[in-house]
Amino acid sequence: MINGTNLTDNSLLVSLLFNVSLLLLAATILTEIKPMRRLLKLQDRTLGNQLLLAVLFGMISITNTYAGIEIQGAVVNTRVISTTVAGLLGGPLPGLGAGLISGIHRYLYNPSGYTSLACGIGTFLFGVIGSLCHRTYLRLPIRSKYPFLAAITVFGELIQCMVLFLVARPFEAVLSLERTILLPKIAVNSLGMVLFVGVLDRLNRNLTIELAEQQSIALYVAQRCLPFLREGLNNREGLQLAADTIRETFSDFGVVFTDRAMVLASSGGVFPDGVLPVPAYRALNEGTVTVRDYPGENPETPLLEKAAIAVPLTHDSYPIGVLMFIVPMGRNLILDADVRTTESLAQLFSTMLELGEFQKQSVLRQQAEFRALQSQINPHFFYNALNTISALCRTDPSRARETILVLANYFRQSLTINEPFVTLEQELSNVDNYLTLTKARFEEAIHEVIEVPEDLTALRLPPLILQPIVENAIRHGNTAVDDRYILLKIHQDETRAHIQVSDRGHGFPPEILKAINDPECPYYSGLFNVRKRLRSVYGTQCRFRIISSPTGSTVAFSIPLVPPNVKEKRRGTSCGLPSSTTKSTPAAS
Repeated sequence: MINGTNLTDNSLLVSLLFNVSLLLLAATILTEIKPMRRLLKLQDRTLGNQLLLAVLFGMISITNTYAGIEIQGAVVNTRVISTTVAGLLGGPLPGLGAGLISGIHRYLYNPSGYTSLACGIGTFLFGVIGSLCHRTYLRLPIRSKYPFLAAITVFGELIQCMVLFLVARPFEAVLSLERTILLPKIAVNSLGMVLFVGVLDRLNRNLTIELAEQQSIALYVAQRCLPFLREGLNNREGLQLAADTIRETFSDFGVVFTDRAMVLASSGGVFPDGVLPVPAYRALNEGTVTVRDYPGENPETPLLEKAAIAVPLTHDSYPIGVLMFIVPMGRNLILDADVRTTESLAQLFSTMLELGEFQKQSVLRQQAEFRALQSQINPHFFYNALNTISALCRTDPSRARETILVLANYFRQSLTINEPFVTLEQELSNVDNYLTLTKARFEEAIHEVIEVPEDLTALRLPPLILQPIVENAIRHGNTAVDDRYILLKIHQDETRAHIQVSDRGHGFPPEILKAINDPECPYYSGLFNVRKRLRSVYGTQCRFRIISSPTGSTVAFSIPLVPPNVKEKRRGTSCGLPSSTTKSTPAAS
């Protein structure tokens, strides 16, 4: 501490500026030490952190007391800056704690001094002022923060001046002291407050920028890796491409993917397939990020001065594998940014793996629904067809032979389709086979009109969509004389196909219409399955409706020409509005 009683104003200013420089040095050191950086982050405000902040800023204030200047029996310094900042940045508990620690120390520093009690109270009040202004300060825009800091410093110094006049004695000594130090203190402490908080605020701004950059990099890498992770951890070739892609961005790091048993892919190092690295093993078993030194799997050729960051890859919160970075530095030198980047990538990859699994299950579900529809081909229809063929064998053997071939072709088409989408030509072929078999049974009772576009290859649609609707119209579309009239009409515009199947029956009873739309109803599964499959494939792009009246009913739907996830390379001109042809066969031949 600098002693003296006859100092000039310049000496006082130099001493105060020296105090401010110590504060700035302390702030700079705090923002460069990893544990302190974590402590000062505005997001981390646990009770333990708040108590540590109170002790930290209290100790900085005590240091400023020792570095102060003694003038007219009082100690002049910048200790109030750190106590105010504790409340501004940390909130009430750090502010009051730092003010109490520093205030008590100021009193015990020189209990016999005539200003000691007043200065101790004033120091605590600065912590109170910072605590009260905490929420206001955090809500202020950056441009308004620095004038606000200067304002509360001036206000606090005036409050301290009032406490001195009320508590300290003799009054004449207090008056002489304040005439000497008040203005220099206000000027220097205001400047010191702005500079000190500016250095600490820069930490949080830098952390915010750093976090944004990390997230941007993580999203960029994840976007590039998305095509390779769709098939999950079982696709080792895709994982290898993902590891190589990551290393293109993080060229100094080794990248490793594992499952729960072994290394699946790696880039930037040789890792035995049959060995699960120790950091990965710990990350899997503990379910948390693991950071540790990594000497390598072969003690004879260790990877010196390297460390591993291992983060679990999860599915439904269960660890199914690990993303591991091998960092070319010791564990204690790993940057928080590297750990957070690895965490972000692992979280994004986990989401991708879950979405890939969901998509896979969705495809399997659609395939299962299609197989269920195939298995629901009416056995009574098969039985009736065989009976019809049996009768034809006695009356018309040639037609019986043709009908057997049609039946075989119908079932072959219905039961061997493995493609998710077929052309309209293929679907109409299945409908024609069905109608041929049905007309063989009902003879001249079936009257169908089929209007289709000339281009039968423009439309791609799921298989076994039209036949269940036509079958429903024939089974329930009989008139009073048992004739069955069917109209299948399809037309296309530039992007969509519009399909309708009409009959001249008595319409759907209300309870049956309700059952068709009820996913829990086990009956009327033909139309229900058609509607469900169309919605599962096309979503809201499919427009499905049933029009029912006592004179007949119509099942109509509209779908895109090109289904989702199907890209067709068309040659020649684009599909315009095609003309339609009408095929009318009012009676069975």
